[in-house]
Amino acid sequence: MKKILLLMVLLLSLPAFARENIVIPPVNFQISTDHALSKFDQALLHPEEILKRYMPIGVKISNKRVTQNEISFIATKTYLFISKSILVNGILESSEVIRGCSREEVGYELKMHFESSDHLVTDNVEELQVLICLREENQSKITGQIRSQIITGSRYSYPTGPFAVSLIKDQVSPLLSAMTEAIKSMR
Repeated sequence: MKKILLLMVLLLSLPAFARENIVIPPVNFQISTDHALSKFDQALLHPEEILKRYMPIGVKISNKRVTQNEISFIATKTYLFISKSILVNGILESSEVIRGCSREEVGYELKMHFESSDHLVTDNVEELQVLICLREENQSKITGQIRSQIITGSRYSYPTGPFAVSLIKDQVSPLLSAMTEAIKSMR
């Protein structure tokens, strides 16, 4: 019995050696503001305003700092009276893309890299990849879809891996809210 228990503990705590892509369900959205498409483009060229407005959910945040395309903060999660704090450092890269969207749409690829975060993050999550396909309905309204995936870290393991991935998955909606707020505040 002890051998079976030991084997189960080892299997649940060993890292998976192959990186995995975990697909997040798509999110549809619309933004209504003057010159919506050009403002969206400008917001992604200069993402500092988006990152300033971004407020992660599911964790308590402290020491948040934003510079250009980099965000860092201490995230604290409490589970059953136990609190754990980790440094999250993300670098956001964005570019316009042709592939992945239809001809009538404008595509953007965003990547959030976490390599200088605490090991609990980097072991389990390498990056968040986002494809945004936009359609300009008129000069003051765009509609779009966000398709995201998480690339797991090289030391992804149980039970911390699924927990870390779950927290990252939950951040797509707050990121969209921050983008929308930043775009609507532009003049």
